Amino acid sequence: MTYLTKEELRRLFQAAYTHNRMHHLFLVTVLWHGLRVSEGIHIAGADIADSQLSTARLKRSKATLQPIHLDADPLFDGSPLIDMAKINPGRLFNFSRQRADQFIKRYADIAGIHPTKAHMHSLKHSIAMMIWDKTHSLGPIQSYLGHKEASSTMQYLVEVDQQKAQNAVAGISI
Repeated sequence: MTYLTKEELRRLFQAAYTHNRMHHLFLVTVLWHGLRVSEGIHIAGADIADSQLSTARLKRSKATLQPIHLDADPLFDGSPLIDMAKINPGRLFNFSRQRADQFIKRYADIAGIHPTKAHMHSLKHSIAMMIWDKTHSLGPIQSYLGHKEASSTMQYLVEVDQQKAQNAVAGISI
């Protein structure tokens, strides 16, 4: 599994924003909160209060409470989630994991993103890499994603080593 670069995220979110605003908001929410697709589709309006999202994580991870990401750029803004929660205390995204997988593949194709990156879990990897780029520390990633074990978080950093190896090979001349 690989992550999406900021430029790829912009292209993906633009494609979704143009075609379906609900799908777009779901993708933005999954990214900014580092959610698994199953965690995202089960978000209820009641999980949002004081501009924060409370998530009961799956796979024995710790629950998290994170601020909704507000951004001047509508492609990356999560504030519509707050408005949705005010009028609907129930489930906010009424589609399946399979449907989410279908639409991320569709928007990635429209955006010209390699098919190997066209997976919902790529968004979770993407936020992990953005946190890594800012902190160069495992702890913040582990905490933000709700991982109980550092070994779970370490799986995300394998991609950093892969990128370093690719850069090294690109710089080799014989």
